[in-house]
Amino acid sequence: MSTIHCDTTNSKDYIGSAVIEAQTFQIATTAQGTIVALYKEEGQRVGTDELVAIIDTIPLVLKLNELSAALAELGSTITSKKVEISSQESDVKGVDREYKRISNLVQQGSLPSQQKDNLGTQFESSKLRVQANRSTLSGLQAKINTINAQRATLLDQLSRCYVHSPVSGTVLTKYKNLGEVAPVGNPIFELGKYDTMQTDFYVTQPMLSLFKLGQTVRVRLDSEIPGGKDKQYFLPATITWISDDAEFSPKNIQTRESRNELVFKIRALAANQNSMLKRGLPVEIWR
Repeated sequence: MSTIHCDTTNSKDYIGSAVIEAQTFQIATTAQGTIVALYKEEGQRVGTDELVAIIDTIPLVLKLNELSAALAELGSTITSKKVEISSQESDVKGVDREYKRISNLVQQGSLPSQQKDNLGTQFESSKLRVQANRSTLSGLQAKINTINAQRATLLDQLSRCYVHSPVSGTVLTKYKNLGEVAPVGNPIFELGKYDTMQTDFYVTQPMLSLFKLGQTVRVRLDSEIPGGKDKQYFLPATITWISDDAEFSPKNIQTRESRNELVFKIRALAANQNSMLKRGLPVEIWR
C-alpha cells in the first residue's frame, strides 16, 4: 500500500502519541564455547539463515574422533567374533553328525555306550559355547548402538556451534567479541527487522471496544520538505495484539482523557514503506 498524504484536521480520529520500535530478535548459541568467528558488525544487514558466528568446535571434534576409534575397534571385534561363531557352529554340526552315527552303532552293539555319552557331552558343550559367543556379540552390538547415539548427540552439538540468523534484519547490538566465551542461551547479537516496524499505543477502557485484532489504524508522521514546509503522512498499521490487563498510562503517552486513568496497551505493525519509519521516531496514532 502506498503512502497516503492526508489532512489531519479531523481530530476526532486522533488516538494518541507513540514511538516507533523495531521487532527485535536475540541471536544466541545453544553450544557453550569460545567464539572463533564473528561475521557481522553493528549496522550490517543479515539474511535469513545466514551464518553469523562460529563457536569453537575442537573439543567436540576430538570426542567424535574418539568415538570413531571405539567404533572401529568394536567393528573389528564383532567381525572376529562372527568368524569364531561360524567356526563353532560348524564344529557343532560335525559333532552332531558323529553323535548320530555313533548312536546307531551303539544300538547295534558295535560300540560301547561310553563313546556315545562322551560325544553327547561334547555336543552340549559346543552348543553352550556358541550361545555364549552369540550373547557376547549382542552385547558388542549394544555398545555400538550406544556409541552411535553418543555420536549423534555430538553431531547435533557440533551443528549448534554454527550460529545462524533466524530472520533477516539489521544488527542492532553486538554483545560478544571474538575470543570471548559464549555461555549457552546468552545472546551474541540483537537483530532488528526494519521491513516491518511496530508501535505500542494506549487507549482508555471506554475506547477499548473500538479496537480489535486485524483492524487497521493509521500512523501519522511529519516530513520536512524544501521551502520550510511540513508534510504530514499517514501509514497504515495492523493491530496484532491487545493487552488483557489495564495499567496506568506512561508519562510520555498523551491521550485526551486524564493520565491518571487506567489504559490498555495495543500493538500495531506497519510496513516500513521507503524506510520512512525509524526506531525511536515519535508518531501519532489515528483511527
